[in-house]
Amino acid sequence: MALYNLEISDGQFSIQPNLSYYTKIKIFLAGIFLCFAVVPFVPIAHDIKFVLYLIGGGLCFYVVYEFLFLANVKIIFDQSTRKVYKKIPGIYTKTLMDFEEIRLVNDTSYGLLVYTIGAKSTRFVKNYPISEPFSDTKKGHREQLEFETTILEPLMEFVK
Repeated sequence: MALYNLEISDGQFSIQPNLSYYTKIKIFLAGIFLCFAVVPFVPIAHDIKFVLYLIGGGLCFYVVYEFLFLANVKIIFDQSTRKVYKKIPGIYTKTLMDFEEIRLVNDTSYGLLVYTIGAKSTRFVKNYPISEPFSDTKKGHREQLEFETTILEPLMEFVK
């Protein structure tokens, strides 16, 4: 499934659960372009230009944060060590839990279904999302069914 960048190789199962952030990043990049490439040539007051530059700068910081710490996050299930890792490429890799501790939790705390994994002892305290939120529409149900068949079922078989 392209939305999650699923990779199964050499005893590793990895997904990127936040790839949909790239769409938002592209929209914000268009806003940044408007703020810094178009605004200087628009005949408006300098105070308004200054405010638009501040907004563009804030968008720059937000895009960098989302790109580094949200969109590129990989959840790696390693069969050789039987552990689950959270990897932010180029920054760090964190061990989350062992395969024996994994519990699948259906989180609906914000009104949308999100599949998360958590350790048996702390599954209601700290969860790690492995899916995008699924809405209660036909499209959401179709995406949920596709996620369950292409990612969730192979993942649960991989972890056993």
